[in-house]
Order: sequence, then C-alpha cells, then structure tokens
Amino acid sequence: MPLVMQCIGSAAMPKILCDQCGKAITAATDGNYLWSHAAGCEEGQTAPIAFTHKACCDAFERTHGEPYAWGAMSLTALPYFLMRNLQLSRQETQASGRLMSRL
Repeated sequence: MPLVMQCIGSAAMPKILCDQCGKAITAATDGNYLWSHAAGCEEGQTAPIAFTHKACCDAFERTHGEPYAWGAMSLTALPYFLMRNLQLSRQETQASGRLMSRL
C-alpha cells in the first residue's frame, strides 16, 4: 500500500510511497499517480491508483503490464480533484488540517 501513516514522535503523518522503488515521495512535483486502462474505461468503472516518482514511472509501467495502458497525472493535481470529489473547499481542508495537527 503506497499511502501509509508514519509515526514521527507523538504524531502520525500520512506519506506516499513509490510503488516502484518503495521510497517516500517527498515533493508533489516529483511524483505521479497512475491507473490502468487495461480493463477498459466504461462509464462508472474504477481502477486502483498507484504512485511513483516521476523517474520511476516508465519502469513501473513496463513491469506492471503494457506501458501505453496507463494513465498518469502529476501528484500536484491530486489534492484539487480529491477536494472536488469530496465536496470540500480549500478553506475547509486548511482549517481541518490545522485543527488535527494541534491534537
């Protein structure tokens, strides 16, 4: 599972691990999220998400099926799409994050 919680002192922080090399993706600009189109793209169909460093993306695709059967997008876009799909505003996510980080 590439999305993990890492204990740091008394806190637990979410981290994304690269599905290819296993190391943490520490900057959104250095990472991608990927999904396979191999099973098709019918209306309502879902696909698991994988995460890679941008440098590991091609190797991941080659070792996990057809390279051109994958969709990929920069991790920089993921927070925006999650906010929209979860019906959250930027202000709500910031306020909730600040509150939870104080606990």
